[in-house]
Amino acid sequence: MPLQLHPMTTEDALSWTRVRALAYYGPTHDVLHNGPISESSIRGVAEDRKRELRKPNSWHWKVVDTDLEPSSDDPSNNGGRTIAVSVWSMHNTQAGKGESGNNETPSIPAEKADDTPGFLPPELRLEPLGSLLGPLRAAQASIMGTSTPYFMLNQLATHPDHQGRGAAKMMLDWGMQKADEEELATYLDSTVTGRPVYERRGFALVKALEWDRVPWGGEGKDWHGCMVRPAKRVEK
Repeated sequence: MPLQLHPMTTEDALSWTRVRALAYYGPTHDVLHNGPISESSIRGVAEDRKRELRKPNSWHWKVVDTDLEPSSDDPSNNGGRTIAVSVWSMHNTQAGKGESGNNETPSIPAEKADDTPGFLPPELRLEPLGSLLGPLRAAQASIMGTSTPYFMLNQLATHPDHQGRGAAKMMLDWGMQKADEEELATYLDSTVTGRPVYERRGFALVKALEWDRVPWGGEGKDWHGCMVRPAKRVEK
Protein backbone atom coordinates (compact mmCIF):
# COMPACT_ATOMS: atom_id res chain seq x y z
CA MET A 1 0.00 0.00 0.00
CA PRO A 2 1.53 3.35 -1.00
CA LEU A 3 0.24 5.29 2.04
CA GLN A 4 1.77 4.48 5.41
CA LEU A 5 1.23 5.94 8.89
CA HIS A 6 4.32 6.67 10.98
CA PRO A 7 5.10 8.64 14.16
CA MET A 8 6.93 11.89 13.57
CA THR A 9 10.39 12.61 14.95
CA THR A 10 12.37 15.83 15.21
CA GLU A 11 13.66 15.19 11.68
CA ASP A 12 10.10 15.67 10.42
CA ALA A 13 9.74 19.19 11.84
CA LEU A 14 10.34 21.01 8.57
CA SER A 15 8.00 18.90 6.42
CA TRP A 16 5.36 19.08 9.18
CA THR A 17 5.59 22.88 9.17
CA ARG A 18 5.48 23.12 5.37
CA VAL A 19 2.54 20.74 4.90
CA ARG A 20 0.54 22.48 7.62
CA ALA A 21 1.21 25.94 6.16
CA LEU A 22 0.11 24.87 2.68
CA ALA A 23 -2.98 23.05 3.93
CA TYR A 24 -4.16 25.91 6.14
CA TYR A 25 -3.59 28.68 3.61
CA GLY A 26 -6.64 30.84 2.86
CA PRO A 27 -8.34 34.19 3.57
CA THR A 28 -7.90 33.93 7.33
CA HIS A 29 -4.21 33.12 6.95
CA ASP A 30 -3.75 36.29 4.90
CA VAL A 31 -5.44 38.39 7.59
CA LEU A 32 -3.31 36.86 10.35
CA HIS A 33 -0.07 37.73 8.56
CA ASN A 34 1.22 41.02 7.20
CA GLY A 35 2.76 39.40 4.14
CA PRO A 36 4.07 36.13 2.72
CA ILE A 37 5.85 33.93 5.25
CA SER A 38 9.59 33.93 4.61
CA GLU A 39 11.70 30.79 4.42
CA SER A 40 13.53 31.87 7.58
CA SER A 41 10.20 32.05 9.41
CA ILE A 42 9.22 28.58 8.16
CA ARG A 43 12.48 27.22 9.51
CA GLY A 44 12.12 29.11 12.78
CA VAL A 45 8.70 27.58 13.34
CA ALA A 46 10.12 24.17 12.44
CA GLU A 47 12.68 24.49 15.22
CA ASP A 48 9.81 25.14 17.62
CA ARG A 49 8.07 22.01 16.37
CA LYS A 50 11.02 19.95 17.60
CA ARG A 51 10.24 21.07 21.13
CA GLU A 52 6.55 20.29 20.67
CA LEU A 53 7.46 16.72 19.78
CA ARG A 54 8.86 16.25 23.28
CA LYS A 55 5.63 17.20 25.03
CA PRO A 56 4.07 14.49 27.19
CA ASN A 57 0.53 13.26 26.56
CA SER A 58 0.82 14.12 22.87
CA TRP A 59 1.06 12.13 19.66
CA HIS A 60 2.39 13.30 16.30
CA TRP A 61 1.72 11.34 13.12
CA LYS A 62 2.59 11.60 9.45
CA VAL A 63 1.29 9.82 6.37
CA VAL A 64 3.97 8.94 3.83
CA ASP A 65 3.34 8.16 0.16
CA THR A 66 5.89 5.44 -0.53
CA ASP A 67 5.42 5.78 -4.30
CA LEU A 68 6.94 9.28 -4.24
CA GLU A 69 10.47 10.46 -3.59
CA PRO A 70 11.00 12.34 -0.30
CA SER A 71 10.67 16.11 -0.65
CA SER A 72 13.59 18.37 0.18
CA ASP A 73 11.95 18.93 3.59
CA ASP A 74 11.66 15.23 4.45
CA PRO A 75 14.27 13.12 6.25
CA SER A 76 16.45 11.23 3.77
CA ASN A 77 15.27 7.92 5.23
CA ASN A 78 11.58 8.87 5.07
CA GLY A 79 10.72 6.04 2.71
CA GLY A 80 8.62 8.39 0.58
CA ARG A 81 7.02 11.82 0.72
CA THR A 82 5.13 13.13 3.74
CA ILE A 83 1.70 14.24 2.50
CA ALA A 84 -0.27 14.68 5.74
CA VAL A 85 0.27 15.30 9.44
CA SER A 86 -1.78 15.24 12.63
CA VAL A 87 -1.31 16.11 16.29
CA TRP A 88 -3.32 14.64 19.15
CA SER A 89 -3.23 15.32 22.88
CA MET A 90 -4.73 14.12 26.14
CA HIS A 91 -5.97 16.72 28.62
CA ASN A 92 -6.89 16.88 32.31
CA THR A 93 -4.75 13.84 33.02
CA GLN A 94 -2.85 12.92 36.14
CA ALA A 95 0.89 12.29 36.08
CA GLY A 96 1.61 8.98 34.42
CA LYS A 97 -1.76 8.77 32.65
CA GLY A 98 -1.55 7.98 28.96
CA GLU A 99 1.52 7.64 26.80
CA SER A 100 3.82 10.04 25.04
CA GLY A 101 4.17 10.11 21.30
CA ASN A 102 7.42 8.18 21.72
CA ASN A 103 5.64 5.41 23.62
CA GLU A 104 7.15 6.50 26.91
CA THR A 105 5.09 7.17 30.02
CA PRO A 106 5.02 10.95 30.61
CA SER A 107 6.00 12.31 34.00
CA ILE A 108 3.79 15.41 33.81
CA PRO A 109 0.44 16.22 32.21
CA ALA A 110 0.39 18.03 28.87
CA GLU A 111 -0.94 21.23 30.43
CA LYS A 112 2.27 21.62 32.49
CA ALA A 113 4.78 20.95 29.77
CA ASP A 114 7.40 23.49 28.67
CA ASP A 115 5.64 26.83 28.24
CA THR A 116 8.73 28.81 27.27
CA PRO A 117 7.72 31.39 24.65
CA GLY A 118 8.44 30.01 21.23
CA PHE A 119 9.45 31.54 17.94
CA LEU A 120 7.05 34.16 16.60
CA PRO A 121 7.32 34.83 12.88
CA PRO A 122 7.70 38.58 12.28
CA GLU A 123 4.90 38.31 9.70
CA LEU A 124 2.40 37.19 12.36
CA ARG A 125 -0.21 39.73 13.54
CA LEU A 126 -0.80 38.98 17.21
CA GLU A 127 -3.93 41.07 17.78
CA PRO A 128 -6.12 39.40 15.17
CA LEU A 129 -4.67 36.03 16.15
CA GLY A 130 -5.70 36.63 19.75
CA SER A 131 -9.19 37.67 18.74
CA LEU A 132 -9.55 34.43 16.77
CA LEU A 133 -8.03 32.00 19.26
CA GLY A 134 -9.39 33.55 22.46
CA PRO A 135 -13.03 32.51 21.94
CA LEU A 136 -11.97 29.09 20.67
CA ARG A 137 -9.92 28.38 23.78
CA ALA A 138 -12.68 29.69 26.04
CA ALA A 139 -15.20 27.44 24.29
CA GLN A 140 -12.95 24.41 24.72
CA ALA A 141 -12.61 25.02 28.45
CA SER A 142 -16.34 25.64 28.83
CA ILE A 143 -17.34 22.51 26.91
CA MET A 144 -14.76 20.04 28.20
CA GLY A 145 -14.05 21.46 31.66
CA THR A 146 -10.81 21.31 33.60
CA SER A 147 -11.11 18.06 35.53
CA THR A 148 -12.44 15.25 33.33
CA PRO A 149 -9.81 13.69 31.04
CA TYR A 150 -10.43 13.93 27.31
CA PHE A 151 -8.66 13.38 24.00
CA MET A 152 -8.19 16.15 21.43
CA LEU A 153 -7.34 16.48 17.76
CA ASN A 154 -5.14 19.58 17.69
CA GLN A 155 -4.15 19.53 14.03
CA LEU A 156 -4.94 17.55 10.90
CA ALA A 157 -3.47 18.79 7.64
CA THR A 158 -3.09 17.21 4.21
CA HIS A 159 -0.99 18.74 1.45
CA PRO A 160 -3.38 20.33 -1.12
CA ASP A 161 -1.99 18.12 -3.90
CA HIS A 162 -2.89 14.95 -1.99
CA GLN A 163 -6.27 15.64 -0.45
CA GLY A 164 -9.00 13.06 -0.94
CA ARG A 165 -6.61 10.09 -1.03
CA GLY A 166 -7.40 8.69 2.41
CA ALA A 167 -4.54 10.13 4.45
CA ALA A 168 -6.88 11.94 6.84
CA LYS A 169 -8.92 8.76 7.33
CA MET A 170 -5.80 6.85 8.35
CA MET A 171 -4.97 9.40 11.03
CA LEU A 172 -8.58 9.63 12.23
CA ASP A 173 -8.73 5.84 12.46
CA TRP A 174 -5.75 5.89 14.81
CA GLY A 175 -7.20 8.70 16.92
CA MET A 176 -10.62 7.11 17.29
CA GLN A 177 -9.07 3.78 18.26
CA LYS A 178 -6.84 5.48 20.83
CA ALA A 179 -9.76 7.42 22.31
CA ASP A 180 -11.82 4.24 22.54
CA GLU A 181 -8.97 2.35 24.21
CA GLU A 182 -8.73 5.12 26.81
CA GLU A 183 -12.55 5.39 26.99
CA LEU A 184 -12.33 9.15 26.51
CA ALA A 185 -14.43 11.73 24.71
CA THR A 186 -12.65 13.51 21.85
CA TYR A 187 -12.73 17.25 21.15
CA LEU A 188 -11.78 19.24 18.06
CA ASP A 189 -12.27 22.57 16.28
CA SER A 190 -13.61 22.06 12.77
CA THR A 191 -13.78 24.16 9.63
CA VAL A 192 -16.89 24.25 7.44
CA THR A 193 -15.38 21.74 5.01
CA GLY A 194 -14.21 19.45 7.79
CA ARG A 195 -17.53 19.32 9.63
CA PRO A 196 -19.24 16.61 7.53
CA VAL A 197 -16.09 14.48 7.66
CA TYR A 198 -16.08 14.56 11.45
CA GLU A 199 -19.83 14.07 11.71
CA ARG A 200 -19.46 10.81 9.79
CA ARG A 201 -16.95 9.72 12.45
CA GLY A 202 -19.37 10.31 15.32
CA PHE A 203 -18.61 13.92 16.23
CA ALA A 204 -21.48 16.28 17.02
CA LEU A 205 -21.45 20.07 16.78
CA VAL A 206 -21.70 21.59 20.26
CA LYS A 207 -20.99 25.25 19.50
CA ALA A 208 -20.37 27.34 16.38
CA LEU A 209 -18.15 30.42 16.37
CA GLU A 210 -17.75 33.05 13.67
CA TRP A 211 -14.75 35.34 13.34
CA ASP A 212 -15.18 38.53 11.34
CA ARG A 213 -12.17 39.32 9.16
CA VAL A 214 -13.40 42.81 8.26
CA PRO A 215 -12.16 44.67 11.38
CA TRP A 216 -8.70 43.29 10.62
CA GLY A 217 -8.62 44.31 6.98
CA GLY A 218 -10.05 41.17 5.41
CA GLU A 219 -13.37 40.18 3.92
CA GLY A 220 -16.10 37.86 5.11
CA LYS A 221 -16.19 35.62 8.15
CA ASP A 222 -14.43 32.47 9.26
CA TRP A 223 -16.45 29.65 10.83
CA HIS A 224 -15.28 27.17 13.44
CA GLY A 225 -17.30 24.36 14.96
CA CYS A 226 -16.55 22.99 18.42
CA MET A 227 -17.25 19.27 18.07
CA VAL A 228 -17.27 16.36 20.51
CA ARG A 229 -17.28 12.60 20.00
CA PRO A 230 -18.61 10.83 23.12
CA ALA A 231 -16.50 8.30 24.96
CA LYS A 232 -17.06 4.68 23.99
CA ARG A 233 -16.54 1.70 26.24
CA VAL A 234 -14.49 -1.06 24.66
CA GLU A 235 -15.14 -4.67 25.66
CA LYS A 236 -11.99 -6.13 27.21
